[in-house]
Amino acid sequence: MKDDPFFKDTPRKPLTKQGLSIEFPILYYDLRQITAIFTAKTSAIKTILPHPNYKPIELYPGTSMLAITCFEYFDTSIGPYNEIAITVPVKFPPKLTIPGLDAFKLLLTGDFTVYIHHLPVTTEIALQGGIYFWNYPKFLSEIIFKDQGDTLEVTLKEKGEMILNLHAKKLSLNTSGKMNFQTYSIRDKTVMHGLVEGWAPRMGKVTLGKVATLELGKHRISRELQGLNLSPVARTGIYAEGMMTKLYDPDLSWNADTLQVLPG
Repeated sequence: MKDDPFFKDTPRKPLTKQGLSIEFPILYYDLRQITAIFTAKTSAIKTILPHPNYKPIELYPGTSMLAITCFEYFDTSIGPYNEIAITVPVKFPPKLTIPGLDAFKLLLTGDFTVYIHHLPVTTEIALQGGIYFWNYPKFLSEIIFKDQGDTLEVTLKEKGEMILNLHAKKLSLNTSGKMNFQTYSIRDKTVMHGLVEGWAPRMGKVTLGKVATLELGKHRISRELQGLNLSPVARTGIYAEGMMTKLYDPDLSWNADTLQVLPG
């Protein structure tokens, strides 16, 4: 899919940090992704947000979301790898949000604004690139995709210890559309914005149904997720095959306390 119009005339530039050189944007020519959105009390979700200026987007008053998105990257400009993003949809800088409406807009527009809480990956270059350039909370892991007919099981392990198993439906690929991720990472009270621009030619969405269930282990991350008392079933989800994305270098940063935009 390297010759797809999505990639045509995309300007690129090499950047180097801590001895690692990568050409940006990183291009993802062919990937599969599945997203399951679970719910939890907003008060619980706030306990894992690293700063009070991250404002959770509520599904309805008092209830926010936690999304688990699994990526199987078959062909990219930094090689194939797998990744799982454990994220919270947020507004940053904090703005007025309308429970339900803002959550619906995420799915309707395909523009997700998220705080990434954990971002395990399976290759060293994906690990180093995410940490050096975006301050993403990455760690090396085992991520296994297992097709079981019309369902998909994704297993996440660290050093052989199971963190989670996601059992999700392969939703009917009956639509297409953009899927962008606006990410807001933080380190030393500096919030950094990153953009993932995506196009999914074959995609399925469900906003009210039984999309996925989650099995947790005894790992520290498993215990953390158990403490959120997540909904037993994800009723909102996305499944895409043949998706393409561009991961841009960070373009904007703020002081998390004052919300002042910092000089580039």
